[in-house]
Amino acid sequence: MNKQEFYAALTANNLDKYKPQFEALMKDTIRYNLTPISDYNDVQPGASRIGGTPDLPESIAWPTDNKGNYLSFIAQLRLQEIKPFDTYNVLPDAGYLFFFYDADQSMGGYSPDERHLFSVIYFEGAEEDLRFPDFPESLSAQYAPCALSFETQVSMPYKWGKEFSFLSSEERDTYGEQIWKEAETNKTLGHADILQGEMETLCQIVTNKEFTGDFNKFNGPEYDELRAGAKDWQLLLQVDSNEGNANMMWADLGRLYFWIKKQDLKEKNFDNCWCVLQDM
Repeated sequence: MNKQEFYAALTANNLDKYKPQFEALMKDTIRYNLTPISDYNDVQPGASRIGGTPDLPESIAWPTDNKGNYLSFIAQLRLQEIKPFDTYNVLPDAGYLFFFYDADQSMGGYSPDERHLFSVIYFEGAEEDLRFPDFPESLSAQYAPCALSFETQVSMPYKWGKEFSFLSSEERDTYGEQIWKEAETNKTLGHADILQGEMETLCQIVTNKEFTGDFNKFNGPEYDELRAGAKDWQLLLQVDSNEGNANMMWADLGRLYFWIKKQDLKEKNFDNCWCVLQDM
């Protein structure tokens, strides 16, 4: 929902007295609405979409894992289309982003050894350089193509989280059940719609060379300094289980999340992104 709709819902449910507290938690997000594509001839090369086949340039091969297996294509974003909705002005002004993920969905994002099981590719070239490659015959995970439209909406932290301690138990139930309802959500920037837990700290620790794989130390003093850098991560793309439109299902009604450090995004460096799969 947008801000006006959110404020109206607060008023309708007698929670508008907490407007300042809610505003302190609120972040803008770019919401993607999906429309199935029936004919690629009607689609401009490079146009933003989820599913289907990517418009990769000749110079970029379809990515594979470390065994040579093709990764499944998830989405492509034409940044010129999205930039007008980037209220924080952090995305590149132009270019294309391509997202790929393990076809077997074996990557959860909990081990640095999983780095080869996803790929985020940035292409800053011209539209004329894009092509429509043949879909790999050996790749079984193919999702139905959907065009994207965009809108700026609000995002909030996990609705049952500690951030909402200013609400009474009854008010929290009202907020979680009447205002912030679960919905299929695909988006960039803002708060992630988590299913199992916050991911910024996970991204920070798992991608660091000091991480040994010992999750018993995850919340221990050994990683205190490292955890402080969790705030540097932000959501690059959230992809829902778009089963109806795109024939996607991430584990058990899960979501894919692609994360990037703020400095890397500023420098247009997408080589150090991280991917997490969460489900119900």
